[in-house]
Amino acid sequence: MGNLPQARTTRLLSSLLHAAAPSGTKLVELSPAELPLHAPYTDAPLPSAGLAWKRQLDAVDGLLVITPTHERSIPGTLKHALDWASASPTSLEDKPVVIAGAAAPRAGSFMALVHLRTVLADAGALVMGQPERTLTVQSTDFSAHGHCHSAELDAQAHALLGAAAGYVAHVARAGGSGPLPTVPTDPIRAIRAARSTAPASPALGIPAFVDRVATADPLVETRDPLHAAMRTDSTTGAPAA
Repeated sequence: MGNLPQARTTRLLSSLLHAAAPSGTKLVELSPAELPLHAPYTDAPLPSAGLAWKRQLDAVDGLLVITPTHERSIPGTLKHALDWASASPTSLEDKPVVIAGAAAPRAGSFMALVHLRTVLADAGALVMGQPERTLTVQSTDFSAHGHCHSAELDAQAHALLGAAAGYVAHVARAGGSGPLPTVPTDPIRAIRAARSTAPASPALGIPAFVDRVATADPLVETRDPLHAAMRTDSTTGAPAA
């Protein structure tokens, strides 16, 4: 998570997200400690701090990245951490990632999310699509004891964590490898339990079209004042033999 303008709000929002994690989902906060200030070199081995950071990323099933907006983009520290994560061999390739913004009311985070999505997609991450999510947060949302008394922010946090857990489980199921993460309602477990043989197709198949259909021609005079039935060719509309 990129740092918000207030350090206290950053820490309290992180605590709220941990509390909002669905049952069966373990939320781990990753911290890229002591990364070099420069970008990764392509002609030199990764330093120990870079390797440690990549090992943290490799150990999780998916990522939740939350960013504030800094100068119409993501914070430099967040971009720097992602640069090291994508250093060869990348730790973001095929990694399910859910992104969200964090902004004060009416501040918005669209440009930061666009930039973040581009950076992650270029690194090969599987970024969750729409809708874009933004946590509306400000320092007054938390009491002096750190309790969140904003029902809106609390609901946003729970919705975000639920969507993230579900997306990571979906990607794991589609990939067909490794243990499947558990989400609140265990949809994957339910699908597997209900798995059965698909119904057989009809012996003669299903016709794609019908050569002739019975239609009413309003131009044909009949004794029936409502309609006259006749057989017509469905392709040309001409009377059928």
